[in-house]
Amino acid sequence: MHQSKWRVVHNSQGYTLLEALFSFSVFVILAQILLVVLFWIQQMNTTYFTNEDTAWEFFVYDFQQSLVNVKEIKLSNDSKTVDVFYINDVKKINRSGDVLRLIINNQGNTPLLIGVRSALFNWDGQFLTLSVIFNNGVEKERRFFVQKITQ
Repeated sequence: MHQSKWRVVHNSQGYTLLEALFSFSVFVILAQILLVVLFWIQQMNTTYFTNEDTAWEFFVYDFQQSLVNVKEIKLSNDSKTVDVFYINDVKKINRSGDVLRLIINNQGNTPLLIGVRSALFNWDGQFLTLSVIFNNGVEKERRFFVQKITQ
């Protein structure tokens, strides 16, 4: 202990340029690591929203496939439910909670899209438009061509 005190008192070199460069290089390395972590977090946020977009596109593809050989389409008065009539069955699409669901012949539920705050349908005779607002505020809209049966 006595010897280390003597060394501190009689050390006249002070803070050297080499020590300053070493401290600066450690600071720069830690700053770069922090930037990499921040960019990684940003990428994860982007990936999360991309997963939502992927779910939307899968839903759009499946829904478009179900609009073939349609006999008739009816909307509810509030435009929140659509009934699709085929030759042998009826499909109803509506929102329950935060799930857009499919009901076939009034039996059972099949979830089509999850995380939906609101869904509105619009029918203009040949095209069915669906406007969806997700729970996080993202809005999507798609217009579907409906292939009707010629009688």
